[in-house]
Amino acid sequence: MIVKTIGSGSSGNGYALISGGDILLLECGVPAKEMLKAIDYQTSRVVGCIASHVHSFIKQYMQYGIKVYTSDEVQLDIETIMGEKTIGLQRMKRKNLLGCFSVIPFSVPHGETECDGWLIDTAEGRVLFITDAEYCPYDFSKMNINYGLIECNYSEDYLSADDSGSKNHLQTCKRLIQSINSNSLRSIGLIHLSAGNGNPQRFRNEISELVDSDVDIWIAEKGTEKEFRLTPF
Repeated sequence: MIVKTIGSGSSGNGYALISGGDILLLECGVPAKEMLKAIDYQTSRVVGCIASHVHSFIKQYMQYGIKVYTSDEVQLDIETIMGEKTIGLQRMKRKNLLGCFSVIPFSVPHGETECDGWLIDTAEGRVLFITDAEYCPYDFSKMNINYGLIECNYSEDYLSADDSGSKNHLQTCKRLIQSINSNSLRSIGLIHLSAGNGNPQRFRNEISELVDSDVDIWIAEKGTEKEFRLTPF
């Protein structure tokens, strides 16, 4: 399985999971033209796009025939704000998408905005995807997570007086990753780092100290491509 970072950070977020002939898009936070370029314009391979919360580019993705999935609660927000209707899913219930992916949305706190994390399963492993969340309210320690795409937006000691603390910060991210560390864990991508209040090298080093040495801790930057694999060779 391959994960491509289309965009990650203050300028917009979007990722593509590629397993066999299927593509699952994560988030609609980058313009459709950037997404199309990243997947080589192969929209026929896209089984859908899952969105954590309201995104301004959702309509663009739909115009290319891409099905956008959200929780029912986020769907209501999108319809109210944008007049668009995504495919609403029940939180905490598995949905089998076309192709090889199945997904489960679960609520995460993000100020007054409805927001979800996602548990994603394929034959090639289990992915925990959490972004735009203040913290994760659920215990995934017994879920045998193989790969994580987890927001690590800022460190509190970098914040200025007028910065908002509504996103996942370093200490919260560290507690989550420490909780899911197991023999099953293979790779963690740190996503959505703040340009002004983050430090990629520091974040990577501190989180690497919490997990086994063979767990790949990496920073999601625009254009990054990583292979997710259960075996080291």
